Amino acid sequence: MTEQQEIELKREIGWFGSFAMGYGDVGADIFIALGIVTLYAAGAMPIAFLVAALVYIAIGLAYGELAPAYPYAGGVHVYSLRGLNTLVSFIAGWALMLDYVLDISLFSVASAGYLKFIFPQLVENLNIKIQSIHINGLGIIAGMLVALLIILNYFGIKYSSGFISLLVFMGIAIQGIILITGFVLKFNIETFIEQIKIIGNSIRFSEVEYFDFLTVPTNNFLYGLTLAMASFIGIESIAQAAEETKRPYKWIPRAVKLSVLMVIIFVISFSILATGSLSWETLADAVENPIAAMVKNFPIIGTSLSSFVAIAAFVLCLASSNTGVIGASRLVASMGKFSLLPRWLFKIHPIFRTPSRTILLFGTIGLLLCLPGDIPFLASLYNFGALLGYIILMLSLIILRIKDSNVYRPWKIPINIRINHRGKSLEIPVLGIIGLGSTTILWGLVILLHPMARIAGFLWLGAGLCIYILYRKFIKKSIIDNKTGSELVVPHAYKMEIILLVRPFEEIEIVKKSILENLDTRFVIRLLSVIDLTQFKDKAEIDELEHIREQTENDLMNLAKELRAAGYEVSTSVKIGELVKIVEAEAIKNKVDGVAYIKRLVEKASIEK
Repeated sequence: MTEQQEIELKREIGWFGSFAMGYGDVGADIFIALGIVTLYAAGAMPIAFLVAALVYIAIGLAYGELAPAYPYAGGVHVYSLRGLNTLVSFIAGWALMLDYVLDISLFSVASAGYLKFIFPQLVENLNIKIQSIHINGLGIIAGMLVALLIILNYFGIKYSSGFISLLVFMGIAIQGIILITGFVLKFNIETFIEQIKIIGNSIRFSEVEYFDFLTVPTNNFLYGLTLAMASFIGIESIAQAAEETKRPYKWIPRAVKLSVLMVIIFVISFSILATGSLSWETLADAVENPIAAMVKNFPIIGTSLSSFVAIAAFVLCLASSNTGVIGASRLVASMGKFSLLPRWLFKIHPIFRTPSRTILLFGTIGLLLCLPGDIPFLASLYNFGALLGYIILMLSLIILRIKDSNVYRPWKIPINIRINHRGKSLEIPVLGIIGLGSTTILWGLVILLHPMARIAGFLWLGAGLCIYILYRKFIKKSIIDNKTGSELVVPHAYKMEIILLVRPFEEIEIVKKSILENLDTRFVIRLLSVIDLTQFKDKAEIDELEHIREQTENDLMNLAKELRAAGYEVSTSVKIGELVKIVEAEAIKNKVDGVAYIKRLVEKASIEK
C-alpha cells in the first residue's frame, strides 16, 4: 500500500459542526438574497422565497437520505457515479464545483459589503488600477478575506469547522434578536398586505432576457424567483464533509433536518418582516447590505442595532465563504480519487490530513473571481451550477431507490409510492419526483432569463467536458463507464433479511423490547411462528388448532404494526407443522441472511442469532 493510499481524511466533525456547515452555508444567503430578490420581485419577494423554500425541503431531505448511506466526500457526484455513470457524475461534480467557487467569491464580496456598512471610508478609499483593470475596495477586502480562509483550511478542518460553529452560534442568536425586535417595534401588517400584492418590478433591466408573452413585472418576478434559490443553496456542504464526520449515519440526518428547519424559519421570517417594515424600493436599493438597511429603520434602537447586525452579517457571510473552500476542495479531490479529473488533485496532506492542492488551487480561483465585486452577476451564475447539480441529485435519489433497494438507509425520506418491479417491492419518494420537476423548471428559467449566466454556465460546462474527455482518453478509460460506481462507491451497509422465530402466545411486549434493543432498522424482519403438531397430545387440543393459529396471527400483526411505526420493515407468517423443516424451507425460499429466536433468560429476553 502506498503512502497516498494510507493517508485519509480524518473524522473530526461532530453533529453541531455538521449542522453549522449546512446552516453556515445556507443561513447567510438571506443577507444578500433579500436585496437582490426584492430588486426584481418587488413586494412579492416573500412569495418568491416561499416557492424556493418548498424546493429546498426536497433538496435538503435528499441529502439527508443519501449522505449517511454513501458517506463519501463528493456529495451528488458520488451518488450519480453509483446510480448512473462516470459522465453524469462528472457533470454533477463540475456544475457544483462552479457553485462552490462562486460561493467563495460571492459571500466574501457580501461579507466585504457589510464591512463597508460599518467602515464606509475604509472600503471606499481602497482602489487598485492597473492600466484598464480596476479593482474597487469591495473586491480588495473580499480577496483578503478569501486568502485568510485558504490559510485556515490548509491547516485542518477541525479549526475550520470550529470557526464556522462559533460564527453560526453567534449568527443565530443575533438573527433571533433582529426578528423579535423587528416584529415588536416596526412590523406593520397593513404595509405587508399592501406591498405583497406588487408582483414584480416594472422597470426593464438590461441583464434580464424577457418573454414577449409576459408583462415586464411578471418576467422580473420569475427572475427574482430564480435568484431566491440563492437563499437555499449550500446544504450539500454537509455531504461534502461526510468522510470527515463522526458517526455520519446518525449525525448527518440530524444535521440536515435541523438545517432545513432553521433556514426556512429564518428566511421566511426575514422576508415577511422586511416587506412589512419598509418600502420594497428602499430594500432593493440596499443590494450590498439589505438586512442592515432594514434594521436601520427600526425606531428607537435602529441606528445602534444596524451596526451590530452588520457585524453578524459579516461573520455569517464569511462562514458561508469558508464552507465554499471546504466544499470545492473536497469535491475536486473526490473527483480526482475516482479518476474523473487528474489524480494529482487527490492529494491529502500527510500532516494536516487536508486536500491541500485543491484548497490552494480552487481557493485562489475563488479569490480572483471576487475581485470585481459584482454581486448580481455572481448570484445568477451561482444558481446555474447549483440547480443543475440538484437535478442530478434528485435523479440519483430515485434511481438508487430502485438500483440499491437492498442498501441500508439510516434515514429515509417520508411519503413514498410502493411499486412492484421484477418481483421486488420498491419505494419511490414522492418528494424526489417533485424535487426533480421543480429543479428542472427553475434551471430552465435560469437558462432562459439569465443571458450572461447562460453563456458563462455553458462555457464552463463545455470547458469541463473537454478536460474530462481528454483526460479519460489519456488514462485509457471509457468516457461513459457504468461499472466504476458499483465497484468503488460502497454503501455504508446493506439490509439483512432474517427470520425471527416467535413462539405462539409469547409475551409480545417482551419480543418487541428484545427487537428494539438488539436489532436496528437495517434488518428486514420476517416474524415466523410455528405451531408444532407434535406438541398436541389429545384430540381436544387439536380441535383448538384453528383458534390458536388465528390468535397467533393477530399477535404477530399487532407486533408488526408497532415495529413498522418504529421504522422497521416487517412481514408475518404463521405455519403449522414440524419446526425444523418449516424453518429450513422458509429460509431457502426467502433467501434470508440468518435465523434468530428470542432466548429466554431468568429476568430478560435477548435475541440469539
